Amino acid sequence: MENDRDTLRPYPIDPFQDKVIEKVVFAKRRLIPRLASILFVILTYPLKLLSKHNNKQSALKNNEEIDSTEVPPIYVSTRTATMDSKFYYIIRYSKIWFKPIGAHHNAPYKLFGDNGFIDQFQTPLTSISVDGDNILAIDQNEIIHYAKSNQIICQVSFDCPQWKIIESRVKWTQKWFNMDGVSLIVNLFKNPILKSLKNNRNVCMSHKGLDTMYYTDMNGKKHPDPYVGVTTIYCLNEDGTRIFFADPWLQNKFHNELTTPEDGQFIAESMATSGSTLFLLQRAKNEFGQEINKMYTRFADFDSIGSNPALTSTYNRKNYVPLVRFLPPEDWIQQPAINLHENARLTKNISVFQIGWGQNNRQLRVQGTDSDGNVGFYFKNIYENHWTFQLTNNIEISEEEFLSESIPYIGFAKGPQICFDYTNGEFHSNLKEIHFENIILEKFSHRGLNERGLHTKLILVLSSALPMSIPLYARRGWKSLLGLSKSNIWKLVIPFEYFQSDDREVQLVLEKIFANRFRHNLHVYESKQQIVITNTFLGKSKFKFIFKIKSD
Repeated sequence: MENDRDTLRPYPIDPFQDKVIEKVVFAKRRLIPRLASILFVILTYPLKLLSKHNNKQSALKNNEEIDSTEVPPIYVSTRTATMDSKFYYIIRYSKIWFKPIGAHHNAPYKLFGDNGFIDQFQTPLTSISVDGDNILAIDQNEIIHYAKSNQIICQVSFDCPQWKIIESRVKWTQKWFNMDGVSLIVNLFKNPILKSLKNNRNVCMSHKGLDTMYYTDMNGKKHPDPYVGVTTIYCLNEDGTRIFFADPWLQNKFHNELTTPEDGQFIAESMATSGSTLFLLQRAKNEFGQEINKMYTRFADFDSIGSNPALTSTYNRKNYVPLVRFLPPEDWIQQPAINLHENARLTKNISVFQIGWGQNNRQLRVQGTDSDGNVGFYFKNIYENHWTFQLTNNIEISEEEFLSESIPYIGFAKGPQICFDYTNGEFHSNLKEIHFENIILEKFSHRGLNERGLHTKLILVLSSALPMSIPLYARRGWKSLLGLSKSNIWKLVIPFEYFQSDDREVQLVLEKIFANRFRHNLHVYESKQQIVITNTFLGKSKFKFIFKIKSD
């Protein structure tokens, strides 16, 4: 990307890491897939013969089609019409239909899978979301089903609307927790079915795999995705203030949360995801009655945010060991607003598309009209600064999709405050020579995890120096992976610049309280009356910070 387009990219470029990922990627793309493919063919060849016979019979039986003239072209995803890099998908008559993106523009839609349903009971479907090799469908009972689309082979012609399904192996599942071995036991005691949140605003599929290949952390290190890929389902709740996510290796389903921007007070009207990238939109009207908009993006999944205890990570920026993930992860990035003039308006329909390797290769789209009232969509690369408008006058947008005239001219609404500052904390220790003018716990949320992006800090105000601002992080443990515990692993991470300070008070605090170590394991206890932060008994010195909670 050009220099003027790099301003939104949050991570540095490290040429050494490029060489590391190149070796890993080539191994992944060549050697490992070939060995796995050979083994798979040997083990499944008898079943494949039977499957091909059944698929051919199925294709002959299910020859229903929907004419392309009945379906508007898809440029931006909705609940019932979407696309990935291979196919267009729609829901019509409670069934899923699809056609290849490379097919003729007049090509019809055909039934997806065996009969367009997720089961033989023909349970009606209400919404759909796709990304990478994954497809998600929600039925009338709010149960989420997902399948792979990478075992569908079609024959298309650029000159002829007719196209054929050569092979179609689609296996739907509603059992969400799939951790190898462990899931066989855990699913006996806990319901593995995943249901969407009631009255949600969006449920979106995300899949990182061969299309994205790797991501870059905030220290410039590149990390290849696991060979099985990274699948995440994100759910925006009823009032748009909370984002929950589920991962097939997490039994706790939609109990994992990423806080919305602006310390959790941003209200997202709609959400789109792709390749672990989230895209949020809020529309409003200013005091002059003009339509305005605000958008945020963030790259975040269970692995990249550092909550997966199986993956090695570090808070040390000087750690350049390849494949060791640097934390904290990428934060929310406010995207440039789309300037609307005259007849320009936006709908709430937004999309993210994977267009290459790494999280910098994402395209954002927002459906709307330009200043002349022409229908189309605004688009840009995720880290670019400028939006471009693309005409799509072959589709129509109903008035219901645009911002209602009844919206008050109050600007952007905010959700309830969820994090708070606590001052005048008490310091308990056997160290008599340490004195603080004030102790502050900044942006602490009683929801807990720092994966929610709340930037909690312990601020120690000294008499002779600037306050020491020390980040407080939290991660999930192994028990949380199995849904057996909601307790977190807390860490206090002291910035390295304080160790380079010449101030005597700073040196004394680092030496006496923190034993000159930059990272400390902590216990955080909460009650209705107070918050207690103390180090574990493994430390040389025992310290305790207590913050009183004022009753309303």
